[in-house]
Formats: sequence, C-alpha cells, structure tokens
Amino acid sequence: MKTRALPVTLALLALLSAATAAADPTGPCHCYRARTFDPANPEAADPYILATVRSSLLSAAFGPPKRELVGAAMTGTSPEDLWIAHWAAPRVGLEAAALLEAKAARGSWKAALAGRPGLAGRFAEALPRGAPDVELAAIAVDDVLVGRLGADPAELAAARVAGASTTETILAALLAARLGTAPATVLAPVKAGKATWGVALQALGLAPRDLDGVVRQALSR
Repeated sequence: MKTRALPVTLALLALLSAATAAADPTGPCHCYRARTFDPANPEAADPYILATVRSSLLSAAFGPPKRELVGAAMTGTSPEDLWIAHWAAPRVGLEAAALLEAKAARGSWKAALAGRPGLAGRFAEALPRGAPDVELAAIAVDDVLVGRLGADPAELAAARVAGASTTETILAALLAARLGTAPATVLAPVKAGKATWGVALQALGLAPRDLDGVVRQALSR
C-alpha cells in the first residue's frame, strides 16, 4: 500500500464499519431490480452494482454499447462469453459476434479459437487445456485492468486469493485506484461481512448510477 494513501484507506474502512452498523441487515428479499443503495437493506443493490461495473468496463474497453451487452446477457449469453469474445476479437481479426457464433456451434472456446493466430500469454496457455470459461474470462478482465487501469497483476492475484470473483475484482480494482491502495484492502471488509459494495460506494460519495462514468474516466487516463 502506498504510504500517502493510508489515511484515506483507514477513513474508508471506518466509514464502511459505521455505515454497516447503522444499517438493518434484515429486510425484504434482495432483488436484482434494486439499483439504488438502501441503508435499510444494504446488500440489495450489490448484484446490480457488480453487473453494471462488469458491463461498463467491457463497453469502455472494447466499444460495444452497454445496452447491447445487457441485452445479450438478458437473452442468455453469459458474461464470461461476452468478455472472452470481445477480448479475443481484435486479437484474432474477427468480430465478437462471429466468435460467439463459433463458440455456440463448436461447444467450447478451445474449439472455437483453435488455430487462430494473435492469442498469447496466459490466455494462449490456458486455452489448449480446455480451461473453463470463468478462467478465460478472468484472464481477459485482468489484462484490461492491468493494461488500461494500471492495476498491479500481483495485487489482482491477491484479491482473487482472498476470494474475489471476477466482478468483485473489477470493482475492487476500480475503487482501489481512486484510493491509491490495493484491491484486497477494499475487498477485505466486504468479504469479512462488515460491509457491502453499496456501503463501499456510499463511503466514497458514489451511487451505483455513477459507476459507468467512473469506469470510463478511469480508462481514459
């Protein structure tokens, strides 16, 4: 952690603890349609928060309209497939839609991308052994977080070891970049059950609707 960021990080953790203590953990069923933070039900908006930051990063990094990505997910295309297709498309010289069609026809990314030039690094190593889609998507996401956001690969790995999903890794890295700290530091109170992602955003003066702009601003630097 950067020394100059320590006071900010400690302040964030204090805010997280205070906001969580003030919130009533019991409430109505958590619903994906909850798109705003409700202190009386602090976890309700978390699924939306994580989904929107994942789509925002993919849209900002590769250009597809966010509405198009959301529509694809709603009609059955997995977030992992969307990430793999859009990440691989410029590398192999094809459109993401063509890669998604190839995957659907051939049954796996290993078969759909076999023999195509342009793939390298961890992705190219994982593909021939038939790595699961969640692993391939995580590699694609980490590549964007490192290359476009300036995240430290070792810090992303530490967040994943601490239990972060790919969507949680995205949000933790994004918020960590604003604070000048490590993703695992942002992740810790959430994984410990002391805070929610909605609480974390509120502590930074952000609402779920702000995330798309935050993502695009971060990638434009």
